[in-house]
This record gives sequence, C-alpha cells and structure tokens, in this order.
Amino acid sequence: MKRFNCFNLRSFGFVVAGFDIIVAVGTLALCSYHLWTDIVHVSYWPQDDVKILSPLGNLITTLVDYVLVHNFSDAFYMVLAVTVWIKSLINLVVASILMDGIRKQRLVCIAPWLINTSISIGIEIAVFIFMEIKMNEFEEEIALDRRIVHSVIFGVFMVFNALSVFGIYSLYKMLKDTANENRTLQESIVEAAGLYQHVKV
Repeated sequence: MKRFNCFNLRSFGFVVAGFDIIVAVGTLALCSYHLWTDIVHVSYWPQDDVKILSPLGNLITTLVDYVLVHNFSDAFYMVLAVTVWIKSLINLVVASILMDGIRKQRLVCIAPWLINTSISIGIEIAVFIFMEIKMNEFEEEIALDRRIVHSVIFGVFMVFNALSVFGIYSLYKMLKDTANENRTLQESIVEAAGLYQHVKV
C-alpha cells in the first residue's frame, strides 16, 4: 500500500510538472510572437526629434514616452506581454527543476516550485480582489453574469492550484520521511557493523 501511494504521488507530481511545462512553453511562444510583432511596429510610433544612437535605448525611450506622455494602451500591452513572458520562463525553469527533483528524489528541487506557486496564488488573489473593487465602481456597466463567470473561473483555478500545492507538498513530506528513514537505517547498519567487527576482534 505504501508503494502504491508513493507511485500515485510521484505520478501526480509528474503530471503537474508536465502540465506546467506545456502551459509555460505555449505562453512563451504566444508572448514571443506578440512581442516580435510589437517591436516591429514600434518603428511606426511617433518619436521625438532627439535620436538615441543605441537601438535598445531608442526602444526604451519610445516606450517610456508612450507610457508617460502619449497613448498608454500600446505600450501597456507590450509591458504586460514582457511580464507574462518572464513569469512563464520562471514557471518553465521551476517546473523542469520539479520534474528532475521528483525523478532523482531531491527535496531541494521540489521546494522552488512550492515557493513559486504559493507566491503566484497570493498575487492572483490580490489581482482578483483589485478587479472586484474596480468592478464595484462600475457596477451598473458590468453585467452580473459576466462577474459570476469571472468568479467561477477564478474559483476553479484556485482549487486546481490548491490541490497541486497540497499534492506536491505531500510528495515533499513523503520523500523527506523516506530520506530520514533511509538515513536512520544506514546509521543502524553502520553501527551494527561496527559492533560486529568489535565482537569479532
């Protein structure tokens, strides 16, 4: 029964890690395409007379100019895409480390996924509360069914994240207990071997 439970938890961990990797790779691909098209269209944005010799500096000054002075929406989606791209890259790295940690039973490789997911859940809850506050300010303009759908999707997503964190944490505890048992068993074997050698002499 213990081995069966171990197999289930390990399989669950591999499924969660694999799902995170697939989602991260897909998001990276979409964000990269979106950013590439945005960077291509940056040259068509109105720019000041002052030219920066560095292409990167010119891009940054154009973005800052649009964020602070001109039309915010164009630059906002680019900044949002960069943020999502960085977050997806972190998720990809952490999920890969998680899969390697489960395969090699390394506890230090499982902890980053737990920390990253816990922080993400906290940020998502904060964003949801902020959006609900904003929706309350425009309650007459936002349909009730739209708010219900938004809340249901958020609730399902939170339940999935909570189950994933609970499952990976249970796997972490199980591997830690197994490592402690193996360490105790090895110490007992070494101690017994030393006693046997002493008696033999």
